[in-house]
Amino acid sequence: MMHTTLLAPATPYQQFSDDADIIAFFEAYNALMQEIIFWMVGHPMALYIGPALTGNLLSYCALCLYGQFRYRISYVELRSVTGAIDTTTINRLSVDETVIDKRYIGNSISDDLFKRILTWNFYKGDGLNFSIPWLKRRIMRFLTGDDGHAWRFNSTDPVSVRLEGRKVIITPDTGPWSHDLVIILSRILTNGILNVPPMFTFMVKTSKSTAL
Repeated sequence: MMHTTLLAPATPYQQFSDDADIIAFFEAYNALMQEIIFWMVGHPMALYIGPALTGNLLSYCALCLYGQFRYRISYVELRSVTGAIDTTTINRLSVDETVIDKRYIGNSISDDLFKRILTWNFYKGDGLNFSIPWLKRRIMRFLTGDDGHAWRFNSTDPVSVRLEGRKVIITPDTGPWSHDLVIILSRILTNGILNVPPMFTFMVKTSKSTAL
């Protein structure tokens, strides 16, 4: 348990103990240290699931304590560039030539999603051996654990997982989670943000059998 009061306040040397200005300086310093203690108690750095860690502070703590970078969910935009005269940079294309430009775009993930990712990657209760029950529990925890909480759930039946060779097909049923969250799960699995065995490829489908 962390102490909430300053145990060893700073004090001036004896020869300065009758100087009002120095005494005031040390009192102000001790008051500042006490405020820092109160702040540290209210913001436990390792407890990311609490409401205290948000924004850049959450990113800082996740990176420094867990080594987890706050990724961006990226996707690729394809643009067709044609070579008509005066429509592109000089000497880039020959006349009437066509190339496809790939532009990588990403959106920063929210605090809620980032905490779900942290719980997926660092939750130790399931062990480290990959299996279908392991994966189903991870998915249920991701879908139901707002702000990264590892809530208890009675069953993993809402999540269907089957293997086709080295392809893992995941089909979550309709539940208390949003459809957007299922789409995000598909993207971050594809981007390699979640810790899963690299020898498998993962595909997420909706309960309507639509691949995401």
